[in-house]
Amino acid sequence: MNAPEVLIRLAKTGDLEAIRQLLSNCQLPTSDLSKGKLECFFVAIQEGKVLGVSGLERSGDEALLRSVAVLPSERGTGLGKRLVFACRELAKAWGLQAIYLIPNDADAHAFFLHLGCTEVSRAVVPEALRILSEFTHLCPQTHPCLRMALSTFQANGPEGYER
Repeated sequence: MNAPEVLIRLAKTGDLEAIRQLLSNCQLPTSDLSKGKLECFFVAIQEGKVLGVSGLERSGDEALLRSVAVLPSERGTGLGKRLVFACRELAKAWGLQAIYLIPNDADAHAFFLHLGCTEVSRAVVPEALRILSEFTHLCPQTHPCLRMALSTFQANGPEGYER
């Protein structure tokens, strides 16, 4: 018997607690996550269970890719890539040329480098993003900063996601 398909869709208000729990389990910040920020978040759902999440936080003409997390049991399946791709498509629809992110550990850093991100100095990150809580106090200054050029992003697209 085949496992039910994993659906990538925009997050809904009812997903907030499951998202917070997943992020907390993956040691990612949740203190600034509110219902209002969910409009730019995607979830991977299978049989009503949140298996993964990714989000964009827009500030002016820039965006931060944040809160990319997948259940440990689902890692290596391509689900993280699909979630990142959903955020990438949203950023492209906004007309952005690049998005920035701060990976929380060596595995996340390697994952994003594999997708074509490049390491950049925090000094070159647009000011509109450097004032966000992820840069000011949620993510340690010792964590690297990455840039994802949207025109050269290497992920293959998901089968589709619900808007």
